[in-house]
Amino acid sequence: MPLPQANDVLSASRSILAPLVKLLLSCGIDYTRLASELKPIFIEQACLELHRTGRSDTDSAISLLSGIHRKDVRKWRDTGLEESLAKSVSLSAQIYARWAHEPIYLDQRQRPKPLPRLGPEPSFESLALTVTQDVHPFTLLSELTRLGLAQVETLQGQEMVVLHPEGFVPRAGSREIVELFGDNVSDHASAAVANLLGDAARLEQSVFAEGITPESAGLLRELARKLWTQARLEMIKLASRLYERDRALPNANHRMRFGAYFWDEPANPELHFSESETSSEPE
Repeated sequence: MPLPQANDVLSASRSILAPLVKLLLSCGIDYTRLASELKPIFIEQACLELHRTGRSDTDSAISLLSGIHRKDVRKWRDTGLEESLAKSVSLSAQIYARWAHEPIYLDQRQRPKPLPRLGPEPSFESLALTVTQDVHPFTLLSELTRLGLAQVETLQGQEMVVLHPEGFVPRAGSREIVELFGDNVSDHASAAVANLLGDAARLEQSVFAEGITPESAGLLRELARKLWTQARLEMIKLASRLYERDRALPNANHRMRFGAYFWDEPANPELHFSESETSSEPE
């Protein structure tokens, strides 16, 4: 399969980078700092590309492919490429998944129901103990509350734990939302790049509409939320069952991510610049 044209890829990359640069500038990260972070990424990916195509990953080959000076490649090699550690599924995520799919914790409409904080099954205490007995249920509840996954309410004089209906919604600016941002965007981009390079086809599609009113966009936004809620619950149920079936198998070393997004804005937003500063230099 022929590769995409370089100029076309650069044009698409500018569109991808624009919102990322917006984030970087908002957080006080300028071009120089970004460039220093890009250098090892180019080296690492060049090394992986050489391996993929059966070529030797010499300093010269990496430098030629990446455009990074050989001395920087040597520095990277001497420092060593840190092994990326697979992220284990957090206890909070395991509790959420079990609560969202096991019948004993669901109401008649198959939605996660409020659970008594303490007591026999079904309660939050019993749910937490089915996931782990190494961490106290109160500690797990505190973590779920901190992450915005659940909250404690008093219903008819009893403390009840209520699951957040939309799942994990971390606070803006928190470390958790930054980590989710990195994981989600990285895997989305990986699926798209795999399709561009002719690898096994991955799901990476969207629906686009232009020429509608803001009110219509709002209606579509609400529909997107409803569709995602249903899809998320179905995926959690099957993923949880498969995880319980597979986790003891020797080849249970694969991971997946399924997501959705929605974005709306005025079409063709105009870009305005203030008057440029001018300076005069002696002739």
